[in-house]
Formats: sequence, C-alpha cells, structure tokens
Amino acid sequence: MDRVHKGYLQQNDISPGNVLLHFPEDEVSEVYIGVCDWGLASRVCETTPSRYDYPTAAERTAAFKERGTFVAPELWYTYGKPYSETSYETLRRRHLYTQAADAYSVGVVADMIWKDEDDFDLFKDAAGKARFAVALKELTNPDPKNRSTLQLVHATLTAPPYNFQIPECCYRKHI
Repeated sequence: MDRVHKGYLQQNDISPGNVLLHFPEDEVSEVYIGVCDWGLASRVCETTPSRYDYPTAAERTAAFKERGTFVAPELWYTYGKPYSETSYETLRRRHLYTQAADAYSVGVVADMIWKDEDDFDLFKDAAGKARFAVALKELTNPDPKNRSTLQLVHATLTAPPYNFQIPECCYRKHI
C-alpha cells in the first residue's frame, strides 16, 4: 500500500476480505500479500466522499458492528435534515477517503494477521516485535491528524536497527 500511496492512489476499501494471502508450495516460509477489489479506489486529489453515512445513530452503530472496525473512525457519520449544517450534502464533503483512512485500515488488518506472531525470522528479537506493535498502534490512532503514514512506518521498520525485509512485489515470479 505504500507504493500505491506514493502513486497518489488510495484503495478506500481495505478489509480482511480484500487481502489475499498466497503461500507458494515451493517456498514454505514465504507468503505473498495482495490487495483486491479496487472498485472504490480513487486518486488522492479526488474528493471521494465516504460511503459510511447513515440517517440515524442507531443505523450507523448497527452498520459499524456488522462491518467491523477496519474502517477509519472519521469515515463514519450521521447526517441530518436537508439544507441544514448536518445535511447529507454538507457532511459528505467533510468525510472524505484519504490516505490516512487507508493507513488505519492497513494497521487494523495487519494487526489481525500478525497479532500473536512470534516468528523469529520476522521480528529477530523482542525489540523488533515491540516496534512492530507500536507501528501498528500508530497506524490505528483514531485521530487522523495524529495517525502515522504508511510511508513513515515503512521507512522506520526497514531501517536499522529493525531492518524488516519487505518484499519487492506480491506476485510469484514463476508459475
């Protein structure tokens, strides 16, 4: 997703169901991660409104429980009467998909995948695992203004002393 964001794109629909894991038969220690369902993707410069809008707080809460917490908190809103300060048209301009929303979703999904992981090859030591946990927490900060970016997390985790190995691509090189 870091490369996607560097290309000024955002996926806008990162969820566990849109993450593909491929385990090559000839490389038992490898896993390739891909993201699918790009139907809601947009360019960063676009003003794509959130689709998590509801006419009542009860409907919003029910939808939140049903869909899970992988959606950034700033994308959820309840709208009011037409032509008011809380009208649908007014609020949809304030609740936009952003790279920060994508980062939040990546953090939640990554936490679901690696939550109880103790792989020495991945983390090297307790400090590496702790830094990884901090990075995921920074990505899932509920306040988008204080949320870390995927670029910063990527740069931190791939630099010394952590030196996490990030694959260059998520596709098999041979079939």
